[in-house]
Amino acid sequence: MIALAATSDGLHVVRVNPAYERFFGRSAATAEGVRWNLALGGAPWLEDIEPALSGSDVVERTGPIDIDGEPRWCKLVARQVIGADRRSAQVVVTLHDVGDAVAAEQARAFLASHDAVSGLLHPGQVKDNLAAELVRAVTQCHRLFVCYVDIDKFGAFNQTDGFEAGDRLLRLIADRLVAGGRDVSLLSRIAGDEFIVGGIDATGDADMLDVGQQLLDELKQPVSLGTVQVRLGASIGIACFPDTAASAEDLLQQSALAARTAKERGGHRVHVFNARQRELLKDRMDMGAHLRGAVARGELELAYQPVVNAAKREITGMEALVRWCSPQLGLVTPDRFIPLAEDLGLIADIGQWVLVQACQQARRWLDCGVGDFVLSVNVSGLQMRGQQVIEDVSRALDGARLPARYLELELTEKAIMGDPDHVASLMRELRKIGVSLSMDDFGIGHSSLGLMQRFPVNRLKIDRTFVSAVPNDIGAARICRAIIGLAHEFGCTVVAEGVETALQLGFLERNGCEFAQGNHLGEPVSADAMLARLRNPSLQNAEGAHRGDAGSVLLVDDEQNVLRALARLLRRDGYTIHTAGTFQQAFDILGTASVDVVVSDHRMPEGRGTEFLGKVKETHPRTIRMILSGYADIGAVTEAINGGAVYRFLTKPWVDDDLRRVIRDAVSAARREPQGHATSHAGDPRPS
Repeated sequence: MIALAATSDGLHVVRVNPAYERFFGRSAATAEGVRWNLALGGAPWLEDIEPALSGSDVVERTGPIDIDGEPRWCKLVARQVIGADRRSAQVVVTLHDVGDAVAAEQARAFLASHDAVSGLLHPGQVKDNLAAELVRAVTQCHRLFVCYVDIDKFGAFNQTDGFEAGDRLLRLIADRLVAGGRDVSLLSRIAGDEFIVGGIDATGDADMLDVGQQLLDELKQPVSLGTVQVRLGASIGIACFPDTAASAEDLLQQSALAARTAKERGGHRVHVFNARQRELLKDRMDMGAHLRGAVARGELELAYQPVVNAAKREITGMEALVRWCSPQLGLVTPDRFIPLAEDLGLIADIGQWVLVQACQQARRWLDCGVGDFVLSVNVSGLQMRGQQVIEDVSRALDGARLPARYLELELTEKAIMGDPDHVASLMRELRKIGVSLSMDDFGIGHSSLGLMQRFPVNRLKIDRTFVSAVPNDIGAARICRAIIGLAHEFGCTVVAEGVETALQLGFLERNGCEFAQGNHLGEPVSADAMLARLRNPSLQNAEGAHRGDAGSVLLVDDEQNVLRALARLLRRDGYTIHTAGTFQQAFDILGTASVDVVVSDHRMPEGRGTEFLGKVKETHPRTIRMILSGYADIGAVTEAINGGAVYRFLTKPWVDDDLRRVIRDAVSAARREPQGHATSHAGDPRPS
């Protein structure tokens, strides 16, 4: 407390209490007689107290007072003491230390506008600042850009070093961004390990790739985290006004999309948003606006694509495929709107609708008297989170009165491997309900063979990217055979997706693929059309001749007289004879017919017969392969025989009985071991 007395030149200190001495660290004698504001340190905010007292009995103010060079926040209360003459004789001033309260209030104010981890402004603040800068950019004719920075592999750092260390690293990254001399009003941490860095290009001619690369170079310098040196990488996306963006929202959205593109391309790189992406983004936004509420408005419908038994050429089931008939956009295929629905969080509603509608349609087919089918329905990864899918499937089956054996759920390999423990538990529960399960798009994800044995799947579906390349692409052929073999080892059947030609179907059938699906076997059709196909499940005009009782031989030669002579000779033994004048014709036949033995000329216009048979070995390994030629390229033939591509080398002109005997032995060998690979020695009539 300080007692003041009024004098002709203002208020002066009359006396102070011991608390004053403790607060200011000085004796009472140094304050008495001194003008009151000087006794309190002479802070500028004290100057209006005395005038304010002329109009009020009590005045309160809060401000900092200097104590030995350090500001100390105080609340001051000045109260007039009225004398007997009704005039103010004294003023009593009390000071309250409110430093802790002010510090807490300042902290609250800071956190209201700043991120607690990085110390940078909140995104909303930066967005407002970008909007203000954009107005200046228009008036001053300069460019405004935003770099969206996504730190690569930060999640792995969190998992190995802990979240506390991760937060310290984020603060160090923020400090590095600030240290680069950037405008802090345009810096923010969006979420997790993602930052936005705004900037101004006053000249209007800066190369945005150079801007991004400079930022990337700064970030990749090692960061010291205690005794640990951490090396960072980042995926940086850049958007610029007026190049592609027209608003602050555009800058943020476009730069985020560009950063995603950079990460999808391997990370640790810069990508600048371009005009093409702007058009795609606009289409995406328009589609997203129309997609919301599409289920409620009844704009979705189902089509059904047959699944065929490859050996019998009979329809055994179908896959339900959702279509979106938008009044504004027309017919939209799933590959366009399903990824968008997943991003927008709409896929769960769509998935539930598909499940219910498909089960009800299956019930209607059963009521029409057809019952030998399995209906496949796709389930997204988002639907597999939590336990909701169990309830959804049970409700759909019960609501349609559909026995569970008619329903198959297709889960993508990516969805299954995302959280294998949880998904494996869900799959076991679904199998208890009685539905079957298949793994869709197999081969393009990250399946672990150690985890595969834990998943109770009934079928694997080979992705169409591999099916479309067989039989001519050796790599794709190997992958398809490997998937078929792997599935059988795990006790699963196999469905090949995207079968477009008879060659592909023939290759898959001969390599043990039980089921096939694709436009060659039937395009997606309406429920009524599917019912008609179920009533007549056999495919008409099925391509591909199956081998006869005596066997099948393919003769390849560019000389027609040679082909005719060989065909006449070998038909005596009852073989089914196929002839081809080119290697391409030969592959076409191999794709549509079951062939036991291939006999090829060595010197063909397209190349050497040994090279052709080497390819046949890779794509059709169950055939027996022989060279019949008048030209002996000993080195090439020897190499082909030793490598297993050629079973025998025969010379022209041939001896009829000897040739018939060799062919008979080869056909017999092929039929004795239909699952083996024809990789034999020249003198051995049987493949190894």
